[in-house]
Order: sequence, then structure tokens, then C-alpha cells
Amino acid sequence: MWWLCGWEAVGVAYQPSPSVAGSSLPPLSRPQLAEARRVRAVELFEGGVLNAEIARAVGVCAESVRRWRRVWEQDGASALRRRVSTAISFSP
Repeated sequence: MWWLCGWEAVGVAYQPSPSVAGSSLPPLSRPQLAEARRVRAVELFEGGVLNAEIARAVGVCAESVRRWRRVWEQDGASALRRRVSTAISFSP
């Protein structure tokens, strides 16, 4: 079964908060934003917040949060951190 997840599913484009909009900091890349969502979810897991509330807070579907929680419970917060690409380049 196909589930739409994230802001795109409801037709809402990501808009930075006003406090960040005037900042001199560069915007987060897509992978950085995804990792930031997972890190925030871990903070909320530790606070005992329900999956549905976390999903709304970080802008993803509840299934993503359930998956993240399983990984977090089994392997800890570090398992949800972004991993470096292991792409292999072949040269002739």
C-alpha cells in the first residue's frame, strides 16, 4: 500500500521560520533537514511523546515515526544519524 508522507503529501511547501529567514546561516540541504527531523524525533521519543504527535511536529507521516522509533529502540539515536555515502567509483 502506498502512503504519502511529508509536507508534499498535503501540498505544503517547506517554509523556514521567520527567525531563520533573516539569518546569515545557509539553508539546510535536503539530507540535513531529514536528519534534523530524526534528531528532533529522538528528543520527543525521550520525552514520551506519542508517534502521531511527533509526526505532526516534524512534518512526516506516522509510519516514518514508527520506523524511526523501532530503529531507535533497537540501536539507539546514533542509528538515525545520516550516514556517509559509500558510492563506489569504477575507473576503466
